[in-house]
Amino acid sequence: MLTAKQIKQGIINGFVADALGVPVEFQQRGSYHVTQMQGYGTYQQPAGSWSDDSSLTLILLANLVQAGTMHDMMRKMVTWLTQDAYTPAQLTFDVGHSTQVAIQHFMQGSEPEMAGDASEMGNGNGALMRIAPLAIVLEDEADLNTRFQLIRDTTFITHRHPRALIGSVLYVELLRHLLSQLPLETALQQAFLSVQQLSLPRAEVAHYQRLRQPDFWDIPEQMIHSSGYVVDSLEAAVWVAGNADSLKDAMLTAVNLGEDTDTIAQLSTMIYWAQHPDAVAPKEWVDHLILPTNAEHIIDQFAQKYGDFGRSNKF
Repeated sequence: MLTAKQIKQGIINGFVADALGVPVEFQQRGSYHVTQMQGYGTYQQPAGSWSDDSSLTLILLANLVQAGTMHDMMRKMVTWLTQDAYTPAQLTFDVGHSTQVAIQHFMQGSEPEMAGDASEMGNGNGALMRIAPLAIVLEDEADLNTRFQLIRDTTFITHRHPRALIGSVLYVELLRHLLSQLPLETALQQAFLSVQQLSLPRAEVAHYQRLRQPDFWDIPEQMIHSSGYVVDSLEAAVWVAGNADSLKDAMLTAVNLGEDTDTIAQLSTMIYWAQHPDAVAPKEWVDHLILPTNAEHIIDQFAQKYGDFGRSNKF
């Protein structure tokens, strides 16, 4: 079972990875080479600035601490979009299209479970990038249907297509099994078993079949796609984490893949950390991280609630 210290460090690792990727987001692989934390670039933000990935993760953390409803979470997302809340420097930037539209739907009266994009074109990684904390919350939840309900509800507020939902289930279940100390390949097999038991559409599950290839980690880098498409993002993150020699290596490899650099780095980092819960991002990168007191307080509260001494308060 994770300690509060491990949980906090895991969340911080994800924020660091996000910030590492922000300056080069959307750049093409091979056109740059990141070796350290830097600033400006794509969004002209100072070094250590994290994007929507971590802002929305922070919102999920706050909602879980408060045992909030999906309405409560969407209200928090409204304050992020319209009032620059849950950001490193009171400025909202890098807002995904599907997420923005879903929040606007909610503001116009839509119920949270109907706000997300249900179209095939809405299969971006906007739910995947914020949902890792559910693996910590559900770490010792034995009932698959209970886990699925929370994963589905949390995904649907922005992404309602079955393919996006399957990506969320695979990712959270993979993290859960890694946290229980299963090897990566076995944990991935167990994640697919959960999807099978839930009877999710086979045609949609088939989009993730490359992850089930026994030689997946031997695929050459040029065949790994690092776009914001949910399937590409999950494949890239699993590939990076499975081939990384260290947390630093995972972060840098992910960022240097190009395209959706911040999200791929964050996902890769969380998968690597779930295998190595004591892994810590390089100190000089952590020192650059912009972490307002209110954000750190939310992370601390979440870590205390779901750490080994706080599980009695489980959501």
